[in-house]
Amino acid sequence: MCRWSRRLRSSRRCIRSVAMAECLGLLARFPAPEPLVEAGLCAWNLGYRRLDAFAPFALQALEPVLTVNAKRVPRMACLGAGIGVILALVMQIGSVWAYPLNIGGRPLVAVPSFAVVTFLFAVVFAAAAAVLTLLLCSHLPRLHHPLFDVEAFECASDDGFFLFIDARDPLFDAHQTQAWLAERALSVHEVAR
Repeated sequence: MCRWSRRLRSSRRCIRSVAMAECLGLLARFPAPEPLVEAGLCAWNLGYRRLDAFAPFALQALEPVLTVNAKRVPRMACLGAGIGVILALVMQIGSVWAYPLNIGGRPLVAVPSFAVVTFLFAVVFAAAAAVLTLLLCSHLPRLHHPLFDVEAFECASDDGFFLFIDARDPLFDAHQTQAWLAERALSVHEVAR
């Protein structure tokens, strides 16, 4: 009997994983910003980490809860600036060593004369790295998100307040999470992939 119960549990796991492959998460609609903030903070305290909130205006109280890595863009901009500086210096020093011109008795590798081009390379590479990182982190080349298929989500930028819990969250269970959200929200929608 124990062996059959193990098989039953493993088959339930397989069914759950197939269902989770089709479900992106749960979207709950709230009547006002206060219940949304309360539900978001409560979900965070319960252990949910993959949360997202949608409202017509910014909600400062939800900033610590949302999964946003704000340090990634500045770090990549600094890395891009460093790569730009190194590339500019290597190009200029390489050209000076390959084609030496002794003008006015200056040394071949005169770093002050390289400053302008090095600075410009640093700025261009930092800006390019920041823009590319922002696009990749925001998934902006993606023109359609599955949340747009939920009919109630049309009013997210007008007068709707929504909380989205991602199915990839370790604590996510479709039935328990939906029951928990249904206690607090006006409506709960399952978002398909």
